[in-house]
Amino acid sequence: MARKSPPARPLPEGFLDWQVKLRLHTMQERHGAPHAGVAPLLSTRRPGAALGVATHSIICGLLAEPEKLAERTKEFRALYEESIAAGARAVYDRGIEYMKRYYREPAGFDASAVTTLLPKSAPVVEALRAEPECSLVFYVFDLTDRSEIGRFRCLQLDCTAEVLEDGPVYENVWWHNALFHGLVDDHVVIHFRHQRSWDTRFGALESLRS
Repeated sequence: MARKSPPARPLPEGFLDWQVKLRLHTMQERHGAPHAGVAPLLSTRRPGAALGVATHSIICGLLAEPEKLAERTKEFRALYEESIAAGARAVYDRGIEYMKRYYREPAGFDASAVTTLLPKSAPVVEALRAEPECSLVFYVFDLTDRSEIGRFRCLQLDCTAEVLEDGPVYENVWWHNALFHGLVDDHVVIHFRHQRSWDTRFGALESLRS
């Protein structure tokens, strides 16, 4: 019998607001080039590795609030299908303009989860199928950026991971990705359901409020 995942808990206080503002900044000022704040390190159990743990870099995404998820998926798909005849660059540019409106208020997003899209054959996917408990570490260290979105952070989010090959969350992430990277085969969506969080700056391990 498959192990039942525990219910997700709200992301740490202020995290979703930071992520939404960071992504808007990315669209407005970086034309979609990812910031370190959306590229956490994913730690999974890996027998044979040092300490029994392997760490991987990923790019994470946010989900629309559950009530709006299907509607947003339809918008992503329509934007792609209406633009692709003009070429991949046109899709990308129109995707950027859409996201400038999309990333506005944290209330429009799922407050308990983040996602990523990975090749189905990736070793990290194998590891998450075997053991869904994992951690995401969001580490931002830039001495030149004193803004609120760029300031120093080291946050560990403990999560349970669902490996998805279909369904509403899969479709949403897949079509969002298509706007910027085209249609991909043999990929899965990892749905990270938040459990608890820690501030781990400078050797600390302080529990964060949700």
